[in-house]
Amino acid sequence: MRNWLPAILILVLGLALPVLIHGGFQLRLAMLICIYAIFGMGFNILFGLGGQLSLGQQAFFALGAYAFALVQIHFAAPLPIAMLAGITVSVVVSLVVAIPVLRLRTHYLAMATLMFAMIVHDVAVRWTGFTGGSSGLQVPPPVLFGMRLERIEIYYFIFAIAVVAFLVQIFIKSTHIGRALQAVKADETAASSLGVNVVRYKVSAFMLASVFSAVAGILFAIVSRNVDPSYSNIGMVVNLLTLSVIGGLASRVGPFFGAAIIVLAPQFLTGLQEYETLIYGVLLLLFITFLPRGIAGLFERNSMPTLALAQPNTGSTDAAKADST
Repeated sequence: MRNWLPAILILVLGLALPVLIHGGFQLRLAMLICIYAIFGMGFNILFGLGGQLSLGQQAFFALGAYAFALVQIHFAAPLPIAMLAGITVSVVVSLVVAIPVLRLRTHYLAMATLMFAMIVHDVAVRWTGFTGGSSGLQVPPPVLFGMRLERIEIYYFIFAIAVVAFLVQIFIKSTHIGRALQAVKADETAASSLGVNVVRYKVSAFMLASVFSAVAGILFAIVSRNVDPSYSNIGMVVNLLTLSVIGGLASRVGPFFGAAIIVLAPQFLTGLQEYETLIYGVLLLLFITFLPRGIAGLFERNSMPTLALAQPNTGSTDAAKADST
């Protein structure tokens, strides 16, 4: 029950939030928290469970958003169809990228995925006739089943998707898929020798993470009403890593806690001007030092220490055996 209490509180707070706050800006911040939480859930599956350090998830964030915007602009597609198109583009590209890239490990994988994201960013900037260049693309107002969504409806739409994403993350983690990914993270050779199809699970985790990233990018585009190259810049992956470290890797509710920190902290630090970045960095170091399992580690026993990312997980051999049976 202790592990589920934070999730229940987040659900209750999320449902009641529009009643508790009245300003449009505050509601926008709540939407961004949900969006970044979804973004973090994908990274949780890929790195927290599977141990595959990708620094290119912002590329799929951008690809999903651009595909969504282009389908709406050029084909006037309904919102669900445009979202499905954005997700599909992201998944197909992730499959093409995963097959060669996931042969790499550790920092080689990180650098390869980062280079891929830089290519996507460069294309978004230079292909002005298609992506709008630095100015980006204007996203039409969201319309669902013939009804234009207002601010509160958009919030509940995003919150509902965040809840679904959370349940999918829990399902993956609690099934043989999650156990197999943990075995792959601990020792690929041992997992393979016990019958785990390492390549299949690594590619599957990469594709699943791209789905979460694309959904987050699409929702970000709906809130911002604009898609531009900043979606794929290095700042996005810095936010992703920060929220993962602060929230807690391989945890249930860590992405929500981390997302809340990275969205709300700058609002309190803006008055400090040139000291903002310094204080932000010091706070991050304090989290790593005194809360190595993140905020979620205070509630969940199975979250992963930030500074022990490369250490094998206890019971990983049993996970591999479970998957092979």
